[in-house]
Amino acid sequence: MRWFKKVSFLFLALLLPIAIFIFLKSFGENEFAVPPLFREVVDGPVECKSFVYKSPYTIHDSVLSHVGWIKNDSIAVLVFDDAVLKNQHEKSVQVNRIFTEFPPEKFHIVYLSEKYDVEKTKPSGNKLIIFKAVHELFFTYRNCVFLLKPSDNVVMVDSKMRIRGQYDLTDLEDADRLIMEMKIILKKY
Repeated sequence: MRWFKKVSFLFLALLLPIAIFIFLKSFGENEFAVPPLFREVVDGPVECKSFVYKSPYTIHDSVLSHVGWIKNDSIAVLVFDDAVLKNQHEKSVQVNRIFTEFPPEKFHIVYLSEKYDVEKTKPSGNKLIIFKAVHELFFTYRNCVFLLKPSDNVVMVDSKMRIRGQYDLTDLEDADRLIMEMKIILKKY
């Protein structure tokens, strides 16, 4: 009788995790999502009082076309240059890392700068677009259109012209988060 109890208990102890695993595998989804930002409320900076923001927020096609956005790509990563040499180097390292991480994927990077001396990167194909903007336009795009916080310098835009994320490319954790979120979005689309 003791032997039967021990075998029954061992059988149940092994069966329970297997049953839970099968249940989760059948009915659960192990997927992450990167929802668009500003779906319900858009609070523009005080300096942008002339702009009218509607929810859900999308970037106007004319702005994206002006900076060189490629409509057929799933993602555009816009990098805003702050003209600090140390930051330019770190951004260049992270941009090269993105190109290494996603060679066949449909994305491109737009590097927005107020000056031409952008550090060289090694993009594959024509996936790097350098856009020079005068100070006022650079400020307007950065703060009023792409709604970047002062601490951020990169924005990710999807094919439906929605902002999917804002990052600081000089921070390794933020760069890692950008790459991870790009993987999630590119897997879905």
